Amino acid sequence: MIHVNVETHKNHIRKLKITGHAGYDKSGFDIVCAGVSSIGFGLCNALDILYPNANCKINENCILIEVEDTNEISDTILKTAIIQLETIEESYKKNVKIYKQEV
Repeated sequence: MIHVNVETHKNHIRKLKITGHAGYDKSGFDIVCAGVSSIGFGLCNALDILYPNANCKINENCILIEVEDTNEISDTILKTAIIQLETIEESYKKNVKIYKQEV
């Protein structure tokens, strides 16, 4: 299962962590993993270009995004990604779970 952990502070997204494997299909054919990975990589690319204050780390089986000084740009980019991930979660409840926490 893919786990997406979202940490917010005063309605601003400060941290997003994507870990795990969907297990929907075998490696190379897993459309759920491919979809989530595409969103994660696209998110990091958008932040890198439009909001370079964000810290993106991509490792095997983990995408970690941390934002210290949030603003409207970072919030819009991150909220868009979360909406996309929620759409996948809605269709593949056994493969993707999103956890939200206010810190």
